[in-house]
Amino acid sequence: MTILLVLVLPGVFYQAVRERLSGVLAAEQEPQNRLVRAIAAGALLDAVYAVAAGPWLVQLVAGSGDGPVAGVLRHPRQAGFAGLLLVVVVPSAVAWAEAWWLGRRARARYEPTPTAWDALFHERGSCFVRMRLKSGLWVGGWLGSRSAVSAYPQPGDLYLQAQYRMAPDGSFVGRVPGTAGVYVRAADIEVLEVLLPPATAEARTGEGVTDGWAS
Repeated sequence: MTILLVLVLPGVFYQAVRERLSGVLAAEQEPQNRLVRAIAAGALLDAVYAVAAGPWLVQLVAGSGDGPVAGVLRHPRQAGFAGLLLVVVVPSAVAWAEAWWLGRRARARYEPTPTAWDALFHERGSCFVRMRLKSGLWVGGWLGSRSAVSAYPQPGDLYLQAQYRMAPDGSFVGRVPGTAGVYVRAADIEVLEVLLPPATAEARTGEGVTDGWAS
């Protein structure tokens, strides 16, 4: 089992780095498809290792006998260096070279942010958020340091630390008395808008951030 895991690991590192640099291919949206590609890449790399340095690897692992991994026990530093090189460095370098070549041909840069939802809230500072739900109801509130936003691959959802009353046209009316926040699922949202607080705000929210709609 351990040997099988070591044989597959180069493909796992290759797949992880390739997805980070180039994104997930349309044909690999299903986890099993990515697993198959990782196993195939690992098998190919292992075959190259065997052809290029097979005798040296066997000697490093087996040594002169007295156990299946006697060489590793006798030379742990060399074995560790070889494992780091063959399992991590080489697969990562191959993935980087592939991503560089594909990017050069396509003349485009991959954006690692997976969804517009993640891009909207990535490094977002404190702000107001209002949403029109599919039911037609408006929901709004303050997105601050105690709020929370889900990220890919989790289903989209949003917790606003303070809820505000909303008019039928979506305008803010005032802070809900005693609010402890509001939770909304992205699947229930039809329109979402981010609003920065007015520059002349004087009222304070519960966390000490000023806003112009606090009641």
